[in-house]
Amino acid sequence: MEKYAQKFVGSVREYLERTGLTVTAFARKIGCLERCVARWLDGTNTPSTEYVIKTADAMDVSVDYLFERCETAEYLRANPTSCFAERLAILISESGRNKRSLALQWKIEPSAITKWLQRQRLPKPDTVFQLVDYFACSMDYLLGRSDVR
Repeated sequence: MEKYAQKFVGSVREYLERTGLTVTAFARKIGCLERCVARWLDGTNTPSTEYVIKTADAMDVSVDYLFERCETAEYLRANPTSCFAERLAILISESGRNKRSLALQWKIEPSAITKWLQRQRLPKPDTVFQLVDYFACSMDYLLGRSDVR
């Protein structure tokens, strides 16, 4: 299991212990199958970015907190919320780089960036990590949950 996923799992475990929720109840709360959450907790699978966001929403914490990128759970919610595609487009524009050069730097296919910008899919959490490090912003900002970079 990748280091980022271990931090996520630790945050979820701590939440379950603190709240007394079962894996089944938590899975229902985030709209996920119980076996998926169980596989996250045992390290068999890692959550998709969609479920990372749902988990943060259900726990009422920042995504950055889930991955131990910050010490406080609170975050300033975007009002209204934005979407990943909109935020990525802004950040790419501000960088002055084009999709192709960024794809080469990030070692991904340019078509992946196109799909993200067209709202066809979200990147995997490890790619989100790479993007927020590159753009020097928070995960919550990039994912449209907060206006604080």
